Parts: sequence; structure tokens; C-alpha cells
Amino acid sequence: MNSLRGITRKIDAMLLMIIAGLVLGLAISYNYYQSRKMTVAENEDLAANLLAYGLPAEAARVLEENVRRQPLSDRSMRLRKALVDIYMSELNDFDKALTELVFLKIHTPASDIASASEEKIRYCLNRLGRVYDAERSRMLASGENPVENNVASHTVVRLGNRHAVGVDDLKMRLRTMNISEAQLNKEALDGVISAMTQELLLNRAAERENLKKDPEFVARVRKFENSLAISTYLNNRLFKDKKLDEQQRQQALADEINRLAKAEAMTINRDVINSAFPGLASAPSSLTDTSSGN
Repeated sequence: MNSLRGITRKIDAMLLMIIAGLVLGLAISYNYYQSRKMTVAENEDLAANLLAYGLPAEAARVLEENVRRQPLSDRSMRLRKALVDIYMSELNDFDKALTELVFLKIHTPASDIASASEEKIRYCLNRLGRVYDAERSRMLASGENPVENNVASHTVVRLGNRHAVGVDDLKMRLRTMNISEAQLNKEALDGVISAMTQELLLNRAAERENLKKDPEFVARVRKFENSLAISTYLNNRLFKDKKLDEQQRQQALADEINRLAKAEAMTINRDVINSAFPGLASAPSSLTDTSSGN
């Protein structure tokens, strides 16, 4: 009997040693793999490389892991902003982008990190088909009351509770098209109203997409403004109330250019041009070399 108890105790002791060994091994393995976990900086470098190789989804997952480690740190806020750009520009995941934008708006309302968040929020809402929410956000940002009904009795086209196209707007469009009421028929009138409605809807959609702040759009607008300003200047300064043929117009333009060049003390440095385009240095030029001028 005593020998049986001794054997049992030895078995129990051996089992305890085995269990203790397993626990110790698991602890050592856990500590090892924890020590091998990539740092925040290493993850950011990995995400940058994944983006460079055209793997935005994988890059987003790496950045999401960093954000989970320290969700409210300044570094995580910057990473959230980077995630917004990836979601919107690379993955077209506007739900996730909207989630991060709202988080930034709440937790960093006055920081540079949250700059332009309202415009991006409207963009995401619009892309998600929530046009009403996007329009309401735009109106609130501009100081308008989205629930106020401003539809007048002379409104031709209304958008919800908003006054859109009035009778005066319609009559002005007809005047610009040189259509008198005597010439007008119902089909033509319906066509003008339809065109004005299409312009209105598309213009508001462009506003919700923030296209008016797109660099390419801004550059094209400036180019158009410059052309319009030049045309207006020439018509008002040179050609107004003058009956000139094409040759006279060209001469008047050349005289005006010469006058402006002298007034601005303009110089043309042929040496710089030849240095920039050496292959054309020996070719004749219609420009006067004034590199020795002021």
C-alpha cells in the first residue's frame, strides 16, 4: 500500500513538472514573439514601401495596427489622416474614410491635422449617396439654415425647401439668348428650363465633390480669367469705338505692346535663352536682344 502511494506521489510530481515546463515554455515563447513585434516606426516604413509597390490595402492594414496601439496619440492622429487619403484616393472605401474623418473632427477640432475635414466629410457623404447630408453640411459651413424654407412664390425650380430658379432668373437667361417673349413657345421655354436645371444640379454636385478647389480646375479658371482680362483690356483700351480692319488692329496691338514694354522696362536676355536651348542658339530670332538693358 505504501509503495502504491509512493508511486502515485512520484507520478503527480512528474505531471506538475511537465505542466510547469509547458507554462514556462509558453511564457518564454510569448516574450520572444512580443520582442520580435515590429515597432511603430518600422511599421510606418513598411507601409510606405507597400504604397510604393502599389499595395494600398496592405499598407492600410499596417497603419491600422499602429493606430490600434495608441489610438489617441498625436502620431496616431497623423496616421489617421494618412489612412483617410488611402481610403479615399486608393481604395474608394468612403465608409472607413468617413469614420476616420469624424474621429479627427471630434478629437482634433482645431489642429492642422483636421484641416479640410469638413470638405472631405461632404465628399464622402456624396460618394456614399447621402446627398442630402452632404448638402446640409455645406449649408451649415456657409452659415445657412438647412431647415429654413426659402421657396418664394415665383420659384420655377425648387430643390427640396430651397429656392433654386426664379422667374427673374429665367427671363434673364432668355434675354442673354436673345429670345423675346414674342418668339417664345412652350417647347423652347421647357428646353431653357431643362438646361438651367441641369446646370444647377451638376454645379451643386461639383461643389460637393470639391472640384472647385482642385488644382487643375483652379489653373484652368485662372487661364480663362487671364484671357478674359486681356480681351476686355484690348476692347476697352484699343478697339472701343474704332472701326479698324485686321491690319490696323494688328498694328494697334503692336504699338500698344511696345508702349507697355517701355513702360515696364522689359528686357530679354538672349544669353540665358541660348544657354537653356543650345540647339537653337545659332538660329535667327524675331526677339530683340536687350540683355544689356536695365
